Amino acid sequence: MKKDKAHFIAFVGVMAALIFVLFILESTLLAGVGVTACILSLPVSIALSIYDDWHKSFLGGTLLGFASCLFCLILPSFVFYANPLISVLPRMFIGVTAYWTYFGLSRLFGKCKNKFIKEKLPAAIAGVVGSVTNTVLYISAVNIWTGNALGIFSQLFEVAIAIYFPIELAACFILVPIYVMVLQKIGKKIAPKKAANSTAQNDFVAEATLNSAHSADSEGVK
Repeated sequence: MKKDKAHFIAFVGVMAALIFVLFILESTLLAGVGVTACILSLPVSIALSIYDDWHKSFLGGTLLGFASCLFCLILPSFVFYANPLISVLPRMFIGVTAYWTYFGLSRLFGKCKNKFIKEKLPAAIAGVVGSVTNTVLYISAVNIWTGNALGIFSQLFEVAIAIYFPIELAACFILVPIYVMVLQKIGKKIAPKKAANSTAQNDFVAEATLNSAHSADSEGVK
């Protein structure tokens, strides 16, 4: 049990570092062309939220939020956006909407023989839903904290017709299924090791119990 927790903590640490590096990379690369889009970090965050069970659906978005918060703290001009209620809280729900979209569509297309429709399409659509959730909740949070709550819809419209939003949607549609497949393969490789360790522990306990019973019988005979 302790080893499983240690493995999970290490895994979360690696993914947090990866998301932060991708966030910085995309911010640096796209700043030169005047575009702001989470085309690398967001797909990873969504995939991390939907590849396993619903208990981990908060994970990817939360890590993305902390990456954004840390990035804004580094740059003085973005300190306002480091507010956790802007950078973290809205993004915690990215994976929730994406996960249940993925779960529902996987059930809906579960009997389909076409592999793309059965496996890839639910993840791709979940990626789009996650991207929309990120945009809507983040912009809403920014407008609320700047005292411009009435301007949420107008700004959402501006984002919807901006060039970077379709790019972000396309990135999530294409990359999320790929990342989900990779994470599921990693999960399958770890699962047999856990099962083997569990079996070994059960065998050890059974053997120890049997030996104790034999010892008690021997003492009884004496």
